[in-house]
Amino acid sequence: MNSDLLLQMLTVIGDEIARMGWFFLLSIVLVGVIKGYKLDLHIRDAINRAGPYGILIAILVGMVSPLCACGILPVAISLAMIGTPLAPLLALLATSPMMGPDAFILTWSGLGADWAFLKLGGAAAVGLVVGGVTEMLVRSGWLAGNQLRLQPLYREDGSLAPAAEIGAAAGIKVATMTIVPRTSRLRFIIDRTLDAGWFVGRFLLLAIVIEAILVTLVPMQWITVLVGKPDLGSVILAALIGLPLPLNQIPAIPVLSGLLQRGIDPGAAWTFLLAAPVSSLPAMIALTGMFRLRVVTVFLSTTLLTAILLGWFYQMIQ
Repeated sequence: MNSDLLLQMLTVIGDEIARMGWFFLLSIVLVGVIKGYKLDLHIRDAINRAGPYGILIAILVGMVSPLCACGILPVAISLAMIGTPLAPLLALLATSPMMGPDAFILTWSGLGADWAFLKLGGAAAVGLVVGGVTEMLVRSGWLAGNQLRLQPLYREDGSLAPAAEIGAAAGIKVATMTIVPRTSRLRFIIDRTLDAGWFVGRFLLLAIVIEAILVTLVPMQWITVLVGKPDLGSVILAALIGLPLPLNQIPAIPVLSGLLQRGIDPGAAWTFLLAAPVSSLPAMIALTGMFRLRVVTVFLSTTLLTAILLGWFYQMIQ
């Protein structure tokens, strides 16, 4: 690599860090506050009391919880073990990887307000479709009965084991951390803010480097030929590109920024922004360990198809 290309890459990285830095700090502080006051847990607990409104509450939980596809697994496992219906459970698993308060702020910073609201609306739409389709299939009998591969584990005192232990027994690696009780809520919020900064920051920095590579090394015609045309093929390909990529809701932002600079079609871009976090290969492996194959098939096909249709519709109204 010659010095001019290296300098151009470093310039892109520096500009992105400077542009997103304050928004990044704001987003992780917001995560700390949400965790400190347990706002996501209060709403999460409402899912089992919501009855027919469970899908809507699950979507709200997904948007409030600053958790990616893998980070939501402990919550989903805990809900599954206490008998949460399948429809709101899948709606939660669809919405949370796409949208959270930190993701909304950073999308606004990295891509602009229009993209932030497109992502918000798209996440809600995907969650509604996944939840609605699942509910219909449960009532039809095709997804009736126990669709979990997981089995509850109990400790000697009769209490339910943590999600990490239940997942490990089924071969699922569940991210977990030891929460040390704090007498000061402020200290707890600071600790959770630092945790979020470490988790989000390292992946965000990696994604910014990928963006710099896209902008400086990938020829524009490659992108325009593959996903640059305003047609259904570009949208479908954009959805499939996200399958092998371990992108959650935050790293997808600078990667998409680089793709937009190289000429990706806006409809295909919206599809990528929605499909990549929820249908990535690591997330699918975890879901396969958690649910029976037909549930995973419904989840993956419904999320991808909805993201594709949304992107295609966005193309037609442009």
